[in-house]
Amino acid sequence: MGRSSDKRGLAKAIIGLLTPFRSGVPSKRIRVLDEQLRAERAATLAGMAEFQRLKTGCEGTSPLLRRNVHRLEKGLCMPDRRSVFGIEYIDDTVALYARLAAQSDADAIEVQWAADVLARYFSVVDLKDPRLAAAHAAWSAVPRRSTGSPEHAPYPERELPAYVAAQGAPVGYPSFLALVRARRSQRWFQDKPVAPEDLEAAVAAALQAPSACNRQPFTFHCALRRDLIRDMAALPLGTAGFGADLPALACVVGDLSMYAEPRDRHLVHIDSSLAAMQFMLALTTLGLGSVPINWPDLPDNHEAMRRLLGLAPHQVPIMLIGVGHPKPDAMIPYSGKRSVARVLRIHG
Repeated sequence: MGRSSDKRGLAKAIIGLLTPFRSGVPSKRIRVLDEQLRAERAATLAGMAEFQRLKTGCEGTSPLLRRNVHRLEKGLCMPDRRSVFGIEYIDDTVALYARLAAQSDADAIEVQWAADVLARYFSVVDLKDPRLAAAHAAWSAVPRRSTGSPEHAPYPERELPAYVAAQGAPVGYPSFLALVRARRSQRWFQDKPVAPEDLEAAVAAALQAPSACNRQPFTFHCALRRDLIRDMAALPLGTAGFGADLPALACVVGDLSMYAEPRDRHLVHIDSSLAAMQFMLALTTLGLGSVPINWPDLPDNHEAMRRLLGLAPHQVPIMLIGVGHPKPDAMIPYSGKRSVARVLRIHG
C-alpha cells in the first residue's frame, strides 16, 4: 500500500512539473511527443537486454571488450599511473578477449588491439596483487593470435607525426578548410553507379571518428538497388524531386545494444554523426557528392526502415546520406554560414 501510494505521489509530482511546459502546446503535439518517447524507451530497453546477452556471447566483435580495453588504455596513458588499476573489470575483459579470439570470424583488428593492450597492461601492473595475479594467469592461458607491426597500444605524443605520416601525408589547415568548403549538399547526380570500393574507402575514414569508449555504435547500410533506394527515400521528409533518383543511399544506424545504462542512449546519435561527417568528407575526396537527409523522429518510419533493412528493435535509424557522381551543370545552394563571432564564445 505504501509503495503504490508513493508511486502515485511521484506520478502527480512529475505531472505537476510538466504542466507549466505543456501550457500553450497543442495537445496533438503532446501526444506525438509521448509516442516518440515511448518508442525511444522500447528501443533503449531492447538494447539493454541485447547488451546483457552479448556480455557472454560476443559475435565476431564485442562493444564491451572495446570499451574495457579503451579504459585500460586511458589508465596506461595516465602521467602518474598507478601500479594497480582496472581491477573491477579486468576479469571480464580477459574472459571477453578469450571468447572473441576463439572465434574464426572475429574482427582481426579488434583482436590485435585488445591483445596488445592487455599485454602492455600486464607488463606494467603489480602482479603481486592477488587479483591481478589471477587475471594474469587466465590471460596467460589464452592462445595468442600473432600480432602485426606496429604494436596496437598507446604511444607517446612525439610519435604521432610519424604515425600519421605512415598512413599518408597529413594536410594543413588551408587544405582542410578547402575540403570542408568543397563538401556541399548535392542532390542531382549522373546516372552512373557508385563503386562499392568507394563506399568502403569512405567508411574506413568514418571509422577513424572518435566515439565514447571506442564502442563505435553504428553501421552504414548502403543501398545500390533502385527499388530499395526508392522505398528508403520515401520515408524521410524533404526528398521530393530527387530521392528516388539517387544512385546510392546510405542509412546510418545506431546500435543501442552497446550500452548497459539508459543514460547513454543518446550516444548513438552523437557518435553516428561524428562518423557520418567523416564519411561525407571522404566521399568528397573521392570525387563523389553527398547529401545528408533529415530523419525526423517518427516511430512508424523507424519501423518501416527496420523492415526494409532487416534491423533489430535495438537498432535505430539516425540519418540518410545520398551519394553519387554530381551532375556538372546541377545547381547547388550557396548555404551561407554564420560568422565565427556569432558562434564562438571564449570563456577565459
